[in-house]
Amino acid sequence: MTKANIITIARIVLVPFFLVILLTEMQNKEFFAFAIFVIAAVTDSLDGYVARKYDQVSDLGKFLDPMADKLLVAAALIALVYLQEVETWVAAIIILRELFISVFRFYYLVNNSSFSASIPAKLKTTFQIIALSILIIYHKMPFAEYLGKLGTAVLYFAVFLTVYSGVEYVIRLSRQPRA
Repeated sequence: MTKANIITIARIVLVPFFLVILLTEMQNKEFFAFAIFVIAAVTDSLDGYVARKYDQVSDLGKFLDPMADKLLVAAALIALVYLQEVETWVAAIIILRELFISVFRFYYLVNNSSFSASIPAKLKTTFQIIALSILIIYHKMPFAEYLGKLGTAVLYFAVFLTVYSGVEYVIRLSRQPRA
């Protein structure tokens, strides 16, 4: 078990805490949920940095790291759909794309092939995290109405990047020679 994998697992463990807090009726839950969400999102960069710096890149990490991202984003989307902050079709597109690409990722990992994240896929994750962060907390912020609209607009752009990067993966992987 590497340091990077421990960080990734900690990120996965934060997901249920984030969900429970966001879906409770406690006062100022948005601040706590936002803090946990941002901490979990930031650890994505941290585990990658630690893995590269200490030469701890592993097959387990290659599988767990994107899975942790997908769990965090899916949990936030499902909670925000439940809270009527995100439309169901938006969450469905993002979650279905992530499931589809996860199957590809697992297949390539099992077959000892390379399946690295593309730049559009990294941008997709960044915009998803930004949009979801805004949508988690905007009610408690000044200019809430405008922040809500901004969060939704950023999320729609993330949906575009989600579809684009998914199509890009399929095209790129269909061109790779079969083993």
